[in-house]
Amino acid sequence: MGKRKRNKNQARNLAAKKRPRRPDDYLRHGPLEMARFGKFVVWRNNMSEEQFDVMQGKLVEHFPEVCHEIDNKISRIVDMVKTLPSDELLKRAYWEVAARNLNVESEIDIDHDGAVSLRMLDYIQSIIVSVQPAEAIQDDVTEEQWRKLRTLVGDLFSQLNTEFPICQTAVNRKDAGFNIDFEEFRFKAQMYWCNVRGQRYLCHDIPFFRDVLSPHDEVLKELYGISKKEFLEALQEIQDSLTLGIGKVVEDLRKFQNDVMAKLDEKIERKDFAELNDPLDMTKKVIEESGWEAWQNDIAGRFFGLDLFDLEKVAKLPRLLLDELSWEPGQDAEFFKEGEYKGWPLRIWPVFKRPFIKLKGHYYCFDLYSLFDNLYRSVQRVIIRKKPGYDPIWNDKQKELSEQVPIELFEKLLPGVQVYQSVYYHWHTRPGGIKDWCEADALLIYEDHLIIMEVKAGAFTYTSPAADFSSYIKSLHNLVFKPAEQGKRFLGYLESDDEVRLYDKDHKEIGKISRKDFKHITICAVTLDPFTELAAQVQHLKKIGIDVGTRPVWSISIDDLRVYSDIFDNSLVFLHFIEERMRAFQSDLIQTEDELDHLGLYLKHNIYTQYVRELNPKGPIMWHGYRSDIDRYFSEKLHDSKAVCHLKQDMPARLKEIIDLLASSRKLGCRKVASMLLDSDGRCRDQITSGINEALDHQSRLGKAKSLSTHGNVKITLFCWQHGRLERDRKNALEHAQAVMLITQDNERLLLELTFDTFGTLVDIDFAFLSLGGISDVALQRLKAIAEALRVKRIDKAKQTHREIGRNELCPCGSGKKYKKCCFLRP
Repeated sequence: MGKRKRNKNQARNLAAKKRPRRPDDYLRHGPLEMARFGKFVVWRNNMSEEQFDVMQGKLVEHFPEVCHEIDNKISRIVDMVKTLPSDELLKRAYWEVAARNLNVESEIDIDHDGAVSLRMLDYIQSIIVSVQPAEAIQDDVTEEQWRKLRTLVGDLFSQLNTEFPICQTAVNRKDAGFNIDFEEFRFKAQMYWCNVRGQRYLCHDIPFFRDVLSPHDEVLKELYGISKKEFLEALQEIQDSLTLGIGKVVEDLRKFQNDVMAKLDEKIERKDFAELNDPLDMTKKVIEESGWEAWQNDIAGRFFGLDLFDLEKVAKLPRLLLDELSWEPGQDAEFFKEGEYKGWPLRIWPVFKRPFIKLKGHYYCFDLYSLFDNLYRSVQRVIIRKKPGYDPIWNDKQKELSEQVPIELFEKLLPGVQVYQSVYYHWHTRPGGIKDWCEADALLIYEDHLIIMEVKAGAFTYTSPAADFSSYIKSLHNLVFKPAEQGKRFLGYLESDDEVRLYDKDHKEIGKISRKDFKHITICAVTLDPFTELAAQVQHLKKIGIDVGTRPVWSISIDDLRVYSDIFDNSLVFLHFIEERMRAFQSDLIQTEDELDHLGLYLKHNIYTQYVRELNPKGPIMWHGYRSDIDRYFSEKLHDSKAVCHLKQDMPARLKEIIDLLASSRKLGCRKVASMLLDSDGRCRDQITSGINEALDHQSRLGKAKSLSTHGNVKITLFCWQHGRLERDRKNALEHAQAVMLITQDNERLLLELTFDTFGTLVDIDFAFLSLGGISDVALQRLKAIAEALRVKRIDKAKQTHREIGRNELCPCGSGKKYKKCCFLRP
């Protein structure tokens, strides 16, 4: 009783601690084993050292052939692309992406064909703008040509994602300085570079750009004659066209057809077409007479033509800016420049630099991911190129908004949080060095939680990990290690005295805080650029030389915070998530591929660190699909901004009622009470809920208080009061809880008093954390008498309801000991 929570159904299915859990699926191929436990997949390699060496030798021999095959595939792709009409290729690619992903709400649901369809859009566009088109361009793309090109692209990425890195690692093993941890990280970085798109949810893209472009309103007007508001409206129109545009044009087409047919039937009924026999001629005449030619052309242009993608028809952006953000066919000279990885997806893709394409004098956008993932940095580059003196201004404004936006999101997550922004303090800048003025970007205080927030507005490296892996390491050092060090520096200052002073930029005192006031301290490194796949693994970066130390560092992006602010509607539940997120930092078993997987794990398993320990895995774990429900919610929100978020932990209604009222009351100590309740396991939660309902029923019939006490790790004594039926008796509740403490020998116990109205709705909560220290001898003797009477009552009740109390059962008195070692021999 009272262990930290795990999902009830899963808890029942867990095997005994000494017996390993049977996998749901098991496969074996030679020395390789795979076992699936629910959403966990565990791999094991049983190769002998000799077998491994032989395999590595074959991979090394095969590596040149793999590279040659990739070069050959790219060459064949280029030969096809430069002879085919670019507009038709990209239009078909878009429609295939739309068709294959129409009902896909989570990235886990994207299959191989869906992934290839995405590459047919962004990679093919990158080739078009990097290779000079042939002199003779075909008029259309045949079905056979499309299938052949698609197969080539699919094979290219399959080989690049599997065979190439395996052989590359085998070759690198031969180097004297080979480091398997660096190699594993480089491999992941290359995979993300080639395959991961969509840095944030689409419904968050416009809010993101509203934040980051707001400070640059004047320079946008000066250079391009467009305000920030107009720019955002244009982005919204592009997003709507590429996401909702298909449904809209189908709806418009259906209405057009219905209206034409209705008008046609009406005219036929009146015999207005006596001179016409051909239905097509009749239809054409109806359209002409009704003045619907423009309507017809508009639908045809969107359904069959390129109007969905034509930026001058979809949105209002100045041509000067469109030119800056567009490539023409063959214009980019870098992607196919001679050298290593010529034309490979391991280079910087042209669409990363300019998301639009200019074809026959028209500007088009076919891919939202290329647009929204890279637009902010693209706009930054074109503005600085056009106005070099604006560079430091941009950086200053970027730093300011990067510090303000996270605070606003935290204030939404933690209403009433106390914020100290731009805090200065006098402390050592290096161990043993002199003291100097240092700055912490923000301190956020909510009860006994302190969040030390450090913000990095700098860009994550723009170079490919294959071309410059050291830049990746340096970026991680700047965006993770530096803020971690700054956060730990302030923590050192906080722990240097009983109370420390906080100052503003002018070194005027603005407050004092004390280390003893905080049970939980979180160092939070916030970045403007999202790199959630890497940030989620921050505790494991020590292997590649980025050691943030043993103290947890929560590295997140502003986009992650925006997700949390949409999902968490209870400040105490959010704080409990932070507590568990920091516990996960200490676990080598918790290695997720995305920060939001931690959120999915928390929503599913609550104390997921314990859940994983109880699985007792013998090999590395692959976390799979834990953010799928989160993906689905934000997919729904894209189409319905008022969509209700149902992403909550599964908990009894009575428990939720308590947690919600605690959060709204904001009484001092609510956080500790809520965390104790949320830490409880499913059995304890059910016991509390059923105990409340039983107490209310019992009291309504007998008019006498009925208490509930839990034991083990969660030590709570609970009373329910009800207006008009049983008014609060604080003295009785206090004495009873203290008597329970004497029986169980608790150092601390929570006395929780719930007050309900006549309808059984919770209206008030009182609580106290009790200890027996400071109680007078007289009062203690009285409590001992009450405790003994309570013990005897519990034993008698147990004997009345059971035939016999087993010697090895937990004693019914509530001490937590076995019956034979507690009350067995006592009267």
